[in-house]
Amino acid sequence: MPVVSMFGRRLKWLGVLLLLCQGVSAWAGPLSEFPFKWRAGLIWIQVESPRGARALHFILDSGAEASVIDLQTARRLHLELGQPVTVRGINATTLGYWPESMSARLGGVLLPANYLALDLSAVSAACHRRVDGLIGADFFAGRIVQIDFAKEKIRLLENCKPGAEAEVLPLQIEAARLRVPVEVVGLGAAWTRLDTGCASALHWAISTSAPAWECSSQELGVGVSSVLIRQNTQAVRLGRLTLKNISTGLHTEKLLAGEAGLLGAGLLSEFSIVTIDEPAGQLVLEGLSSPKPTSSKFTSLRR
Repeated sequence: MPVVSMFGRRLKWLGVLLLLCQGVSAWAGPLSEFPFKWRAGLIWIQVESPRGARALHFILDSGAEASVIDLQTARRLHLELGQPVTVRGINATTLGYWPESMSARLGGVLLPANYLALDLSAVSAACHRRVDGLIGADFFAGRIVQIDFAKEKIRLLENCKPGAEAEVLPLQIEAARLRVPVEVVGLGAAWTRLDTGCASALHWAISTSAPAWECSSQELGVGVSSVLIRQNTQAVRLGRLTLKNISTGLHTEKLLAGEAGLLGAGLLSEFSIVTIDEPAGQLVLEGLSSPKPTSSKFTSLRR
């Protein structure tokens, strides 16, 4: 923390008090802050590696159980391929290589050392931009990660104390899977994967044959493909909030083993600030954006 004058300290504490009075989360920090680009419904970040002469284009993807490096990028950086492993996508499996060890940083923050080498050419084609890799759920382990969509900043916080107006959802952590409770009105409620690497608002399995917490698969899970049966608008409940007219991809089968659906960046970005607090087991949503003609409408339900 920088040294400030006594006058500066008073202003700082005054600002904290004002935030609390307004019901906005107060947080000490940030420990680190770095920019991102919001493009094509995804969070793009620049990763630096001593092996590369230029910055690498990665996507922040909390839905991926491991961080991923594109197979072509791994070869360009002269990384040695690890052991072949089966990777579960959405209604698909593919071959990857695990682990790939690489030193990489995001700003001054050291990123996970192990990566799954995977062919991301289809993802690059869909994004109309080269995707060198994904920063997965392992990045969130033991951290408080705040995504400020309004200012296009990512912050690592020392602590997070949600204000009265913040919507706080419990965050379930199991084997690098981050889940939050979601209810699709008329279709049921279940733990749903928190997936910042999904540009859509929501994907939902109409019928699941097993509870959302049941998962026997030992394969790595990365949502790299999707078979969508139809798109619909649904009313969705997140805690005390009912979100109307949410564009929802409906599926006849579970998307990934033990998953009822994906809560994507398309819906998270309707909030100005989203804080994924893994140590406290909570997802904090703040600052609903102004309703747009084609966007969601929000109604607060106080219980």
